Amino acid sequence: MKRFAFILIMMLATAVAYAKPPKLNIEQFFDGRYNKEQTVTTSIIKENGNYFRSMVIKNNPGIIKQLHNALTKDKDRAEKFFEQTGEGGTSILVKIASNGEMIDIGFQQHPSGKNASLFIKGSEKAFK
Repeated sequence: MKRFAFILIMMLATAVAYAKPPKLNIEQFFDGRYNKEQTVTTSIIKENGNYFRSMVIKNNPGIIKQLHNALTKDKDRAEKFFEQTGEGGTSILVKIASNGEMIDIGFQQHPSGKNASLFIKGSEKAFK
């Protein structure tokens, strides 16, 4: 009986783990690690059930490359993914469904590769 109960609990735990959507790779940049970084300005706003996060990076190509790589990894989850590179730099727009809600992500990189901006917005439910 104990063995059966153990197997049942393990099956339920596995089902719950798979039911929860995975976090976006890009979300890791808003965990506070850049709060003291002089080249990064981060904003996080929660209001009326909506969640908005932005990041502006100046003169730090290393962080910009990490952001771009994380966003490219999130491409697999995207319902819509648009990337354009030209004289004005690189622009990426992404729409990802999560918990029945949409998350919008925008990334703009200056042609020099030294400056960029990023935003993520959606309902709070989408990020749970």
